[in-house]
Amino acid sequence: MVRHFAMFCLPQPSEVSLKAIFKAITKGFFAEFPAPVKDAAEAIVNASVEIYGRMSTDLLPTPAKSHYLFNLRDLSKCIQGVLQADSGVIREHDHIFRLFCHECQRVFHDRLIDRADKKYFYGILSEMASKHFQKELTADKMEESPIVFGDFMKVGAPKSDRVYEELSNIKKTVSVLTEYLDDFNMSSSKEMKLVFFMDAIEHVSRIARMVRQPRGNALLVGVGGTGKQSLTRLAAHMCGYKCFQIEISRGYDYTTFHEDLKKLYKMAGVENQDSVFLFTDTQIVVEEFLEDINNMLNSGEVPNLFASDEYEQIIAAVRPSAKEHGVAEQDRDGIFAHFIGQVQERLHIVLCMSPVGDTFRSRCRMFPSLVNCCTIDWFIEWPKEALLSVARTFFENVDVGDDALKEPIAQMCCEIHTSVSNMAEVFYSELRRRYYTTPTSYLELINLYLSMLQTKRKQLVTDRTRIATGLKKLLETNELVTNMEVCPE
Repeated sequence: MVRHFAMFCLPQPSEVSLKAIFKAITKGFFAEFPAPVKDAAEAIVNASVEIYGRMSTDLLPTPAKSHYLFNLRDLSKCIQGVLQADSGVIREHDHIFRLFCHECQRVFHDRLIDRADKKYFYGILSEMASKHFQKELTADKMEESPIVFGDFMKVGAPKSDRVYEELSNIKKTVSVLTEYLDDFNMSSSKEMKLVFFMDAIEHVSRIARMVRQPRGNALLVGVGGTGKQSLTRLAAHMCGYKCFQIEISRGYDYTTFHEDLKKLYKMAGVENQDSVFLFTDTQIVVEEFLEDINNMLNSGEVPNLFASDEYEQIIAAVRPSAKEHGVAEQDRDGIFAHFIGQVQERLHIVLCMSPVGDTFRSRCRMFPSLVNCCTIDWFIEWPKEALLSVARTFFENVDVGDDALKEPIAQMCCEIHTSVSNMAEVFYSELRRRYYTTPTSYLELINLYLSMLQTKRKQLVTDRTRIATGLKKLLETNELVTNMEVCPE
């Protein structure tokens, strides 16, 4: 085969070329910003390119870390994130530095699965901070005080008026997220209950950041029950997007899946409606579903999706919009390309997958766009702070006899869950078999306790009532006997 083709190889761009390209972009963007921000453009590019080079060289994919694949899309996502800066908010050197750290974390850090890799990344970031920004930064400080940015603090604000800013006031952020959740529950048929501990705040802001960007797609990886779907629905609502999810029923097949994709494409490409397509690994009836999603992520187009008559309808519906963007009315290919471009801009795909077993690894290998074209967020197990926060929320309105007992009970639930997780690691090290403790099992533990508490309480009330009734009858009988004894003959 090779002798019939002319070989044309595109080598990886050199570090000098990458810096020249991105410096031109960043300096142009920061031209109207204050001098301290403008002067940081070169440092941002130099540090980003260096971090990308170190991560792609040192953290290579392994069977357990098959998604550790870094390419130029990741570098461009990092720069793209920095270009979300608003001149009204980012005015100091420290502001742009914190934004840079945040975007590097979102692109490189969030896909890392263990503490050793995360610590290595923080070491690189600390080195870059000292080398290019003359800032002191430690891994412990970044873990204790995570940097969170978002554009959702003004509830109900249109997309054009939203400002991408640092969320430094956590209490205010929780209040705003609770307001969004209440608003979502009012418009949704199924009520969603969420506890906004720090981990949940970070994840929902990450998802909102991914879908707010043009052509932003997300891959959320975590065991079942970590809140991937719930947080995605909330993030879509916060951004003002419609969240679409297929409904698997008996007889749902590849043809039905294509019908759902047509609805999505028309919603995004013809109606110009921003939407989120939430798709989970439990909805993969046949692997061809992933093949189509792989194409959507990569090129935006699913082969043979539209029949000829549907194609004509789309051309007719999109022609006015395409004409406004400079596409000739007779250029049918150009009009359809404009339609696909609109779909890529407005349709954001969020994939939720579990890392358990070999399935995730094989899918990453078979469908590379799942990793290459998505920003990855790896959901690790809930920290102790999250476990305690959830338990306290559950016990807040429960009568346990004494309010002082609520905190020890919450601590007990947390201790039970963490001790089982620790033993699961021992179990794996000795028998090489995995036992997963998920947030769902933790919630089941709390609900089991509450259910048993309610059952026991009912049982005690019933027993108490029976004893009280029995004693009452005995007293009445004694009184009657006494009266009968004293009655004169």
